Amino acid sequence: MGGADDRRKHRRLPVKVVALCRKVGSVHDHAFSGNTVDICPDGLLLETHPELIEGSSQNSTTDTGDLFNIELDIPDADSANRFSGKVSAYARVVRIASLQPDQKIGKKQIAFQFCTRPQFDI
Repeated sequence: MGGADDRRKHRRLPVKVVALCRKVGSVHDHAFSGNTVDICPDGLLLETHPELIEGSSQNSTTDTGDLFNIELDIPDADSANRFSGKVSAYARVVRIASLQPDQKIGKKQIAFQFCTRPQFDI
């Protein structure tokens, strides 16, 4: 963990997997994909790419407080009896940061806080 100013309860692990995010209660199928930057028991940090947006219109926005169903695909590492599967949880957006502030549409980092305990499906 960091220095005296670090307020995090849990250590974050640098886990890089693809995540699918579907907005809960959206009239339109507002979904996007991204890559996780890190993950902890309380949530995850996701980096999105404009080319990975699925089925959401240009006018569709993601705001702080929005609720999403998050699905992470855990790949099979090798054939040495390691398992693969899917982790899913409900999470709310707590922070959005643009990685390319000079561009209208660009990479963003979205911090999610889990609202439910992540479920693992083999």
